[in-house]
Amino acid sequence: MISWMSSREQYRYTADFIREEFGDSPNIEDVITQLDSRIKSLEGFEDLEHRLQRSNAAHQRGKLREVVPVWFTEIHTNPATAYQEFAERIVQPGDVIITFNYDDSLERELRRVGKWDVSQGYGFQIGRSGQPSPILVLKLHGSMNWLVSIFGGITSGAFAASDNSSLGQCPCIATDYLKYLGYPEMAGSFPGGGGFPSLILPGRTKEFYYETSFGPEHEEFFSSLWSQAAAALGRANKVVLCGYSLLPVDQRACDLLLRATREQSSIVVVSGRDGKRITETFRNAGFQSTECHDRCYFETWVESTKTCIASAL
Repeated sequence: MISWMSSREQYRYTADFIREEFGDSPNIEDVITQLDSRIKSLEGFEDLEHRLQRSNAAHQRGKLREVVPVWFTEIHTNPATAYQEFAERIVQPGDVIITFNYDDSLERELRRVGKWDVSQGYGFQIGRSGQPSPILVLKLHGSMNWLVSIFGGITSGAFAASDNSSLGQCPCIATDYLKYLGYPEMAGSFPGGGGFPSLILPGRTKEFYYETSFGPEHEEFFSSLWSQAAAALGRANKVVLCGYSLLPVDQRACDLLLRATREQSSIVVVSGRDGKRITETFRNAGFQSTECHDRCYFETWVESTKTCIASAL
């Protein structure tokens, strides 16, 4: 992504800043964590130098949140064969997909095969349709196609605003993103005006809200998504964990997976070289039925599952 940013005039300065401060190939979690730490450590300073440093760190962090959906918009036009196979052959109506990914390619494939609908498929209402979604996709860190509307799109004139209401109750989706998902005739719910991507950046200490002059906002929205995820895990007979490292630093996610999931559930771990460690963590937490696909990744798991289905048929 940094190389891509270097080739875009509007993001070149941010790419140069990251390289100078963190090296050519930094860990994105380290970048976000250190920027967050720098912003907080410089609070309260009155001298110009420290205020400029804090302003620059906040600006670069904002640019990173801005660039993520733009970058995904360019790369998500590539073929997504594993997502296609997953949507067609593996995931079934009634399933719940809990993901920390920002990309919207999976939703597009689910929509293509008639297993997902945007109106209620993200766990909150988009548009006015009451169309239920056969599969629920809960994106607990936000999504590249979600936009937070500032003051409901108002750009001029007098208006009234109460506490904790500047960002609305939930994100919106713009028309172009709906077209990509497979809704060419559906008008977007983003009203225009000011807005920003609804993403929780991957720092090591994540805050699931946006700080505004009215106080923290959207905390209730993200809590709702996490509550729905906990409810889904609490009733699941089988949980497949793909491509997630389950590190203690992500305490909220670890608590969700290890505490909300029923101990009677069957656990399948597909997380590359972290697979054995994660499987042992589930066993130590009291889960008896655990299966590890050692050093296996999502694409190879989809391929092997497809082969098993074909053999059974």
